[in-house]
Amino acid sequence: MRTILCMMALFFLLTAGAAQAAWTDDFIRDYEAFGMDIAVKDALNNEVTPDEILTFIISSSEKFETKKGLKGLYCAGADRDAVREAANKLGITVQDLSVALEESIAECGDKLTLNDRDLFDGGSGQEPGMSDRDVIPSPEPVPEPELLEPPTRPQSASPSAP
Repeated sequence: MRTILCMMALFFLLTAGAAQAAWTDDFIRDYEAFGMDIAVKDALNNEVTPDEILTFIISSSEKFETKKGLKGLYCAGADRDAVREAANKLGITVQDLSVALEESIAECGDKLTLNDRDLFDGGSGQEPGMSDRDVIPSPEPVPEPELLEPPTRPQSASPSAP
């Protein structure tokens, strides 16, 4: 019985290792042929998580740039919370996340679906990682309009003056 369980565990480990190798080989091939954005998009379409993608990019830092990987994740439509969580786990700075998000909005903003949370954090400031205000500055405050005083009527002399 124990032998069967060990064989099953070994089978699952080998299968998982082959699946890992398969998506990373595809990722490298796509990167070399089409660039980071397409490589990331295809990996996400094959159900590879942002955490797995970022971990692979960082572990292969001699070949890939982390900032381009982050930008690729944002442009491919990866969930921002999942990207932020993976980045925090891997020690990627808030500044790097902010720059990548700004670049992704500039380069592929027409592909991005921006929600209200992408523009403002609601003033809570309680979220872990970067605040949305670090990425997109709040609009300049509009000055209040000047209040006009009502016109005054000229006072006429009254005929009953003593």
